[in-house]
Amino acid sequence: MREMTERNLRGVDLNLLVVFDALMAERHVTRAAQFNGLTQSAVSKALNRLRDLLGDSLFERREGRMEPTPRALELAGPIRSALAEISRTLTLHRTFEPRFVTGALRIAIIDLHHVSLLPALVARVRRDAPSLDLSICAVDRHRLGDQLGSGEIDLALAPVLMGSPGLHTELLWKDHLVTLIRAENRSPMTLEAFTEACHVVDAAHVHVSPDGHGSSLVDSILAARGLRRRIAVTLPSAAGIPFVVAATDLVATLPSRIVKGLAPLPAIRIVPAPLPPLEVSPHLFWHPRTHNSPSRAWLRAIIRETATDLETNGGWKLE
Repeated sequence: MREMTERNLRGVDLNLLVVFDALMAERHVTRAAQFNGLTQSAVSKALNRLRDLLGDSLFERREGRMEPTPRALELAGPIRSALAEISRTLTLHRTFEPRFVTGALRIAIIDLHHVSLLPALVARVRRDAPSLDLSICAVDRHRLGDQLGSGEIDLALAPVLMGSPGLHTELLWKDHLVTLIRAENRSPMTLEAFTEACHVVDAAHVHVSPDGHGSSLVDSILAARGLRRRIAVTLPSAAGIPFVVAATDLVATLPSRIVKGLAPLPAIRIVPAPLPPLEVSPHLFWHPRTHNSPSRAWLRAIIRETATDLETNGGWKLE
């Protein structure tokens, strides 16, 4: 039995299993190659060797993705566990060195954090891990769990309501909603005035939606009470909100620390949002499969430290 096992293992190159694991996570030959510092041709050749060795196609191209066969899904868990165990054994008693990390990590982050947390995070990664590339994409609230589970993204930063069962979740900071109005507007911001925008043209709202569609948590709160607001302008990002509000009678409602990261304008007042309490505090999400990955664990720690530094150093201090 031992001789048979050794004979079978002689045909297995450990690098083939690394490529298999990357293809399971990426479902894309080019991204798997980039993640492992290989050429696309090298990954294709490795996949062909695995197919010959195991007698199965393993991955089939469908709609631009490499979808695993039942045999590949059967092998995925044991191969991932074996590679993780080998990695732990080889790195035992060694300190993780971010300056030597190569490859790319993908973070899904809501647009509202592009003007506050993201610049500081990128600066920190460029300083401490200059060979690590970051790919930032928008959060897809309907696919977040699947994206993290498949390896399409490595981490996500979003409100807790966007999460799904089975994910690791960690609070980054506490937050609440505030409303931006033009400085000349001295009227009390009541719930009636907030929803009066349905009928009064000069009291409408400006809303952020990267894809130009969909409602927000604010709209969900109002709908639960049989109310609605008129959204007169929809922007693809939050960066332009202060300028639109300052130049018009539109109002905008955002998490307070996001507002503090936007361009400060004297023509704007920030008042409490006339809404019931709502969980808008951002959370970090990741899949259990990547929990012990050194590079991903390091990135999670850097995100925590960056958020803490911004708060401690007054990065979100209101005027």
